[in-house]
Amino acid sequence: MTLTRQNELNRLRAEVSRLDLQGRDAVLALTLDELDAAFNGCGPEFLPEGVRQTLDRLLSVFAPAVMVHDVDFTFADGLKAAFDAANLRLLVNCAKCALDAAPWNSWKRYALLGESWAIYRACDKFGWIAWLSAYRNNKQDKE
Repeated sequence: MTLTRQNELNRLRAEVSRLDLQGRDAVLALTLDELDAAFNGCGPEFLPEGVRQTLDRLLSVFAPAVMVHDVDFTFADGLKAAFDAANLRLLVNCAKCALDAAPWNSWKRYALLGESWAIYRACDKFGWIAWLSAYRNNKQDKE
């Protein structure tokens, strides 16, 4: 792991803590190497790297929420209820990131809240396959 990557992970971990995001304890419990393995940024692993990098740039304000979501997927159990809970946690955490990013009287705050909803809907609609894939990977790792 490069020093740049270590710095990025430490910065995002600090933001997860500062914003008191849901799922914070799971993120803080991981070693830096475990967090590096878990956090791949926006989008499932089967998306091309270039697409994920573009999403990461466009949605950078939500990176701490995405980190928590990636940790949720790392420990996916294959259950629909846990998938739904992870996505709702993502929505709440994205909203916290949006509220932190812009003052109450800025149009940007409300645009970011709209993006929070769009991220949630995308994960809810298209993320089930990624959740099951993560579950299968977890199951194979334990065998």
